[in-house]
Amino acid sequence: MSGLDLDRVERTMQALLSRNPLDVTYRDRSTGDVVAVSPEAAASRSGLLPAFLAAGQVVWRDLTGAGFDLDVVRDPGALLGFRVRGVGTSSFATVMLATMEATAQASRARAIVVNDFNVIWSEAARSRATPTPAAGASP
Repeated sequence: MSGLDLDRVERTMQALLSRNPLDVTYRDRSTGDVVAVSPEAAASRSGLLPAFLAAGQVVWRDLTGAGFDLDVVRDPGALLGFRVRGVGTSSFATVMLATMEATAQASRARAIVVNDFNVIWSEAARSRATPTPAAGASP
């Protein structure tokens, strides 16, 4: 798959998360523990980057109807069991801006809560399930 340089995406996400005053946290559903995740692990293609990019893709798809051509595969050695293998057709700026917006939506007073990406995914699924009236049609 041709597309974006994942090393560049990882470096940029790491820089953004390192400069952000908020910690990145993840609530382990099996134990209930809230774990702080380092910017390095959060930005890694085998860390939380798959979740960040998937949330960014939802934001972009909700706005435009198009995704990033995100290639994520199962990887038992990855932090959440998934690894980003590639990002295809979108521009670097599009991917990063949409991912930054998703990150902002998952931010709280003290942390970026990765579990809150579920809210973004759920809201996007609901909006796709709600039919939109055709132009010129009366309600």
